[in-house]
Amino acid sequence: MKIEETQHPDVIKKNLSESKIVLADNIIKNVYPLFDDVYIQKLEEVKKLDDILEGKKLQVKQEKEKLEKLLMNYNKKIKVTNLIGRLQKLVESGLVYDGTLRNDTVLLLKVIDKLSEEKIDYHIKQTIKLISTRFSR
Repeated sequence: MKIEETQHPDVIKKNLSESKIVLADNIIKNVYPLFDDVYIQKLEEVKKLDDILEGKKLQVKQEKEKLEKLLMNYNKKIKVTNLIGRLQKLVESGLVYDGTLRNDTVLLLKVIDKLSEEKIDYHIKQTIKLISTRFSR
């Protein structure tokens, strides 16, 4: 911006406060459109960032659900492994060769992947009970 010096003063010396208000209004009229454009750009940036944030939140939610499913599957696999280990002790001790227990064990091994965690826990407790009664004698 080039400043030009003229013989006409910008400020009228008679009423100084009114001249300040007029000068401030002139400055605001010239500068306000610049601030308005900057403000609109900032609002657009904030809106874009909000959209990005919502997308990231959705992605985190999906990943969290995926991890929870994997953790549940992992816990079930651990319980199945534990149950199979207990059944191995039953086989090693010779208890499985009893009539009904053998059939129950065979059926259990066939459907072990389809059982819920509660039923797996139940069968783990039952095998622990059988093992403890066998070895307590």
